[in-house]
Amino acid sequence: MITYEKKGIKEVFWTNVLWHAKNKNIPISELMSGKTAAANNKTANIMLERIENIANMLEIDDYAILFEEVEG
Repeated sequence: MITYEKKGIKEVFWTNVLWHAKNKNIPISELMSGKTAAANNKTANIMLERIENIANMLEIDDYAILFEEVEG
């Protein structure tokens, strides 16, 4: 049986944000006002206002998809 280590919420969020940004050709620097290291390392703090801004820039209506862990 294969077991997967559960990711933390920040890692899940940033993994999904980076995936959406890449697929929509939106530079992460645009989402993060140039502060990309923490986002790329998946350690940047998540605040509700930041979530809203990023979701709007990615044209995502349902913020919940940014917090869904995809096994793989």
